[in-house]
Amino acid sequence: MKNIIKSISLLLVVGLSVTSCILDDDNLADTFSDGPNFTSFSNLNQTVSAVATGNIVTAIVNMELQGPNMVGFTEDVMLSVAVDAANTTAIEGVHYTLNATSITLTADNNYIGSIPISIITAGIVPPLDEAPILTLEFSSANGTNVITSSKSTELTIIYQCFADMAGTYLVTNSLGCGINKTTTITKNADGSWRFGTADGFFLDSCTTNAGFLNGGDIVELCGDILPTGNLAYGSLGIGTITGGTWDAENGIVTLNNINTWTANFPADWVSTYTRQ
Repeated sequence: MKNIIKSISLLLVVGLSVTSCILDDDNLADTFSDGPNFTSFSNLNQTVSAVATGNIVTAIVNMELQGPNMVGFTEDVMLSVAVDAANTTAIEGVHYTLNATSITLTADNNYIGSIPISIITAGIVPPLDEAPILTLEFSSANGTNVITSSKSTELTIIYQCFADMAGTYLVTNSLGCGINKTTTITKNADGSWRFGTADGFFLDSCTTNAGFLNGGDIVELCGDILPTGNLAYGSLGIGTITGGTWDAENGIVTLNNINTWTANFPADWVSTYTRQ
């Protein structure tokens, strides 16, 4: 009986302690709005595609000001970036050139800005064994109650062979649905390729979702299609591309697609695109 009473007493003490901590947390939450604004990269990871023609390819790194005290804030903020040498394998002067290392963010531009980076392709023979990585970090920022974010941005440079995949394609898939439909492939500004549908019309014609075109951006590397989930419904695991090929001589693209969203859909299939 004494042991039971002791146990109940202990529970009461623990309960009071937990309640006390919750009250303290609530008090701390009241001060969150007093924290500083901070600089941030808009995209922490991005891939830069560069066809090795000898030309310079311009990559854009976007950055912005965020934080709890943006309302009514009008002061210009100058920030600087630097290369994070410990996490960079790209070589300056060989793979890239920094065109600027500082920028001023203003209220007129909603505290959003960008710096250009020149990607060098002269002297590069793709495909490389490893894609060079350029990592940038904030080195300083001025402004009242403004600090730099500890987050960095990582640019992976994919050097590509010349390819011309643009055109209209007849699409089939190994599931036997969605046949005799066509889509287009167009080139994006960054050198990747935009597929009007990147799952072989799977979502549109192999499920009860007619009209839902699972388009996507795809990187071709010297005959190989790189894996990607950058599809309209890729975040759901529908049509994720695990690889593929580009047959330039015959104008045929094959994509290996998988589904991880629901067991009601097939797990994998092959989509074939034949240029018309």
